[in-house]
Order: sequence, then C-alpha cells, then structure tokens
Amino acid sequence: MKSPFSLKGKKILVLTHKGADVDALASSGILYLILKKKNSVEIGIPEHISKPAEKFAEKMEIPYTHEPDFDSFDTLFIADLNSYNMLGDLAENAKSFKGKIFQFDHHSAAHDSIRADFRYCNPEAASTTEVLWPEIKKQKSPISEKIAILAACGLLTDSAHFSFAGRNSFKVMAEAVERIKMPYYELVELFSIERDFSERIARLKAAHRSRIYRIGNNIAATSEVGSFESHAAAALVQIGADIAFVAMQENSSVRVSARARFPFAEEFGLNIAKDVFGKLQESFEGEGGGHATAAAFTAKTDSSEKLLEKCISLTLEKMKEKKQRGMEFKEYD
Repeated sequence: MKSPFSLKGKKILVLTHKGADVDALASSGILYLILKKKNSVEIGIPEHISKPAEKFAEKMEIPYTHEPDFDSFDTLFIADLNSYNMLGDLAENAKSFKGKIFQFDHHSAAHDSIRADFRYCNPEAASTTEVLWPEIKKQKSPISEKIAILAACGLLTDSAHFSFAGRNSFKVMAEAVERIKMPYYELVELFSIERDFSERIARLKAAHRSRIYRIGNNIAATSEVGSFESHAAAALVQIGADIAFVAMQENSSVRVSARARFPFAEEFGLNIAKDVFGKLQESFEGEGGGHATAAAFTAKTDSSEKLLEKCISLTLEKMKEKKQRGMEFKEYD
C-alpha cells in the first residue's frame, strides 16, 4: 500500500484520546501538518485536553476542536490510542464511522481495539511520534523544524525524558534534534507547566492514604484520590514504590491508574496493561489499556478497595511466575 500521507482531496479527521497528552497532541499535529497540504484536515480531541498539551498546542499553533462533525469527513486518522474507551463521548461516532480508518499508535492491544483498515502500531516504541517518524522520513519533501519539534516533544514526554526509552528512541530524537534550532531548555519550556494546587493536593493525599505492600524485595502501593489519579500513581513511584495503583471514583465506576519503575517491570517481565488490567476484565466489567509501565482501567464497580486488592493480587501472580522463591508478601501498617 502507498503511504497514507499520499492521500489527496480527502476530508480527514485526525482523532486522538480524551485528556490528550503532549504525545497525542504532537502526533495529531504531525498528521495535520503533512496531510493538510493536499487534503482538508481537522483535529478532534474528545472532552478535554491536558494542560501541558494545551500549552504546547498554543505555542505550536496546532488547532483542534472538542466537537468534530463526523459526517463532514470521509477518512479518519486515529493517533495515540488503541481503545474506544479512550475516546470518551466520541466513541460511538468512531465506531459507526463508514470511511477508511488509519491508526498510528504505540499501546498494547486492548479488549475493545479500534477498528482500522490500516495499522501502524509498535508497542515497543516510547511514543506515537516515534512510530510516525519512519513514515515522515519517507516523504519527498524535507522534514520541517516544526514537525521535528512535535516529534521530539512527543518522545520526550511519553518516555518521561528517556526513562522508558529504547535504542530507537534515541535514534529518532537525534535525527529530530538535527532539524531543530532552539536549545533543549526552550524545547522543554514549550510544554512545561507549574503543577496546579489541586494536583499537588492529590499527590499528597495519595501518599497519606496509601497502603504499602512488600513483595520480595520490592514495594507496591495503592491509594485513592478524588482527581489526578495518574499523577498520584506517578508520585508514589517517585517517592519509593516499584509499582503503584491509584483509584478514583467516577459516578458508578472506578478508574484506576498504574505506574511502575522500568527496571522492576523488566525484571519480572511485567506489562501492566496486559498482565494486570488485561486479566482484571475477568473479575470486573470494564475497559483499559496502556503500556508496560503506565496504564489505566475503568471498571463498573462501587468498590475501589476490591479493585485495588485485585490489582495487587495479579501483580503478585505475575511476579511469582518469574521468581518462585524469596517472594515474601506482607502489608505494612
């Protein structure tokens, strides 16, 4: 098949996930800039966008809408998501879309995977911009500095500044930086924001309310917050946990976000999206997705406690597959 970037005269909607992060915005922006040369293109972001991505979109002058008119488009490009659940209030529109669908992503396969006619996915990539880069290089026209900046920032943020990067990630970053004139600190400033008061409170509450478990020589933690659950999970890992699960009640459901240290996940061959949240569906009705060290799951339940306990149980189960001995398990008071 010809490159999807060779399309002409199409009405294209580039769609990414709700709460779009910098990689989602950057990937959508790259598709927008390349495709709009020969097509009519719009970016759709369901419900809301993260504050770093919002700042980044403004700085990079990438337009988007929260309410795209699906009937106005004949082609759909999906960027940085693998599950209809990640599309929020636009999920049904995407499911019923009749035109061609192209997908660019770096997440593991999900229970409710997006229907796509053509997939360009690599779960080993640190970001979706890393997945896009080889396709960008195939274009006859030179790669602009703006596209290089988008690619670099998507990679920087989703790899947590290369904490979760592979060899190819550094190669892509090096190639992108060659085309960027601004210094590194200015690149980071494009998406950096001060944490707002509510997020800081959520992080502190997560630590205060946490349940702490010893599994062998590793530490797992769970907690509950009213908002910013993914940030809270990341905070628990930053202050000492090898893996953390943080739950947040959402009406009649519970959303749990997880984060893990890369060396921990690598040591036990653990993929949170697959080994924990993938199996969680056997006990709780719900949907989830993500990566080996960062994932989320939304369950139809009113018990955060049972959901979190099952997350720990499944983590322990996976760890025991790797190491049968020396797996002392206890909860600290």
